[in-house]
Amino acid sequence: MNYNTGKYIEQLIAENGVVQSEVARAVSVSRQLLSLIICGKRELSLQLAMKLESYFDLPEGELVVMQAKQSLEQRKVALRKHLYERLVAKNAFWSYKAQAVERIPDKLFIEKCLMTLDEADIELLFELFPRKRIRGVWRERMAIQGDHMLALNVTIATKYFGIKEPEKYLARAEQMQTQKLLKYIKG
Repeated sequence: MNYNTGKYIEQLIAENGVVQSEVARAVSVSRQLLSLIICGKRELSLQLAMKLESYFDLPEGELVVMQAKQSLEQRKVALRKHLYERLVAKNAFWSYKAQAVERIPDKLFIEKCLMTLDEADIELLFELFPRKRIRGVWRERMAIQGDHMLALNVTIATKYFGIKEPEKYLARAEQMQTQKLLKYIKG
């Protein structure tokens, strides 16, 4: 969902048949500040959000919540872009056309981050996706890889998921995957 607080305020102004300068005067701010908020170049203060909510007879907290969601969405977009750039710089998507990289599915994106990036960037991954989702991708796609990824998987298991006996955990995960495959083959 796309939240744009400024556009919403602009829409409210138009729907109420007023102009920015009238609204600005009524809520005791400059027209320039209101214009900057509408253009997305400034954020609402809590005080101004409350005044605008009162002026437009909006439910309490509507603009504050909308702005918070907008900020969260912008942060996630920026994080994803940063991590993509880091992955591209490390040549993690060598087999993809440049324009296709941004459409990489989340599971592959998470896997590549865990396999390729450093600790600081992996920490950012946990801001972008819920821990449970990252762990699910790791378990499904990486923990079953066997000895050639054992050191990496032990590190991930202990550092990010607090698994106490990672070698045993990984052996069980691999064994369960093998059983699944055999069951599938036997049909």
